[in-house]
Amino acid sequence: MRVALLGSTGFLGEQILEVLSAHRDFEVVLLGGFRNVLKLLNQATSFRPRYVYSPHLEGLSVPCHCHTLTSCEELEAVLLSDEVEGVFFAASGIAFFEIFLKLLRTGKTTWVGSKELLILAGDLEGSGLLLRYPHLIPLDSEHNALWQMLRLLPREEIAKVYITASGGPFYEWQGSFADITPEMALAHPNWKMGTKITVDSANLVNKGLEVMEAFFLFDIPQEKIDVLVQRESVVHALVEMKDGFVFGVFAPPDMRLVIQNAISPRRLEHPFQRLRFAELRTLHFDYPVSQRFQGFYLALYALSKGQGYPTLFCGADEACVHHFLTRNISFEDIPSILEQVLDHDVSPPRSVSEVQRLFQLGFSQAEALIRQRSILR
Repeated sequence: MRVALLGSTGFLGEQILEVLSAHRDFEVVLLGGFRNVLKLLNQATSFRPRYVYSPHLEGLSVPCHCHTLTSCEELEAVLLSDEVEGVFFAASGIAFFEIFLKLLRTGKTTWVGSKELLILAGDLEGSGLLLRYPHLIPLDSEHNALWQMLRLLPREEIAKVYITASGGPFYEWQGSFADITPEMALAHPNWKMGTKITVDSANLVNKGLEVMEAFFLFDIPQEKIDVLVQRESVVHALVEMKDGFVFGVFAPPDMRLVIQNAISPRRLEHPFQRLRFAELRTLHFDYPVSQRFQGFYLALYALSKGQGYPTLFCGADEACVHHFLTRNISFEDIPSILEQVLDHDVSPPRSVSEVQRLFQLGFSQAEALIRQRSILR
């Protein structure tokens, strides 16, 4: 299969390339990145794609076998052409939202590691994205686990599904959240991930986004989606049946396992780590503490408010994470800002441009609140 990879220079993109390099039936024909053009060009030298995309490639020397793409229009033309049979979205954010929706409607295989793309698409089109687009494959470990189980279990007999969370580095933190630095928030105990998702995982906002994602992907009512903190990160999702039996997916916290499962219709041998139950000894489960992880519950509230609010929440969270990493706000400020943004009235989006405007509205409202805080200080 001829595939394109957007976000190849990020952590998820690097892991996708590692897995693809071991599968000869995949040919990488396009690599796309943003600011890290040196890494992108090194990848292009190694994987020899026909195309390399970045808005920052203008005037740079690229490998002679590559065509340079610097605009979204050029990128879209290649992705929608017969030269590309499947696309990996490994970049966070909504930069490729319009292209993503167009690709879904072509029927090309589309692997998605961006929560924001799925949430915005669901906010526009409603729940049940996988029913409308069966060629859409989620790359989150929890949703990949649900995707595996829900294909085998009768929907009408399911009582509840559980998404698991590690709890992040601060689940047992005894100090003030105001003292948490970006370096502390980026030190995840179990997973290696990109910057934004790691910060979101530290305050469990990420898990709220994943509840939104599950709702929009699988057409499961919000009241049937629950979250459990699973400290060892080896149980990725659980499905509880009406008769009380529970099915689960167990695996080491390694995204390469998820990627390999997502690209192959068969279960293949692999060189990655395996689960050793004798070394586990114990599994710990708990529920998120509401007083400690308000951002998680605000995400659930945004979903319950209906169409428009999940997109607004995503935009506000994008701004909060950026300003926390640049030390303009504290870790403790994030849920307060998110809560104030959700107080605004919004209407359900009816078009791609309305979704994009809602995301930007959430971002700009959060930034306005952050500016007010800096003035007051």
